[in-house]
Amino acid sequence: MAQFRFAFLLELAIDAREEAARRMQTAQSHWLGAQGKLDQVDQYRVEYRARLLDSGQGGMSIIQWRDFQLFLAKLDDVALVQQQEIDRLLVAYEAQRDAWLECEKKVKAFEALKQRHLSAEMQKELRNEQRMNDEFNTRPRPR
Repeated sequence: MAQFRFAFLLELAIDAREEAARRMQTAQSHWLGAQGKLDQVDQYRVEYRARLLDSGQGGMSIIQWRDFQLFLAKLDDVALVQQQEIDRLLVAYEAQRDAWLECEKKVKAFEALKQRHLSAEMQKELRNEQRMNDEFNTRPRPR
């Protein structure tokens, strides 16, 4: 049976796909980690607003009120920056996913070529076997 001519290219494509998958997983991990940080900031904002309401009902000075408002504004700024980071990481993840999909297409194409090669080789073998059987059956037999 003849060897598949593109076996080396198939191996390279598989290696590239695996590397792309690792990069995609890393990008996804960074993106999800950033999302977790934003969730923490959002939770802290909710808790701090509740604390402001509780303190406001008991009475507070204008300076305390201003400090609460300034801190909430800083939390809002942090949330905005974190959302921008999430957006950036999402774009990076999608780029890595697209790169992985391209590698996957190459692997599938080479695997399809390999399958065609194997089918053609099997057909050759079957024809050779049939030819040998035909030759054997057409030989004159001794009496």
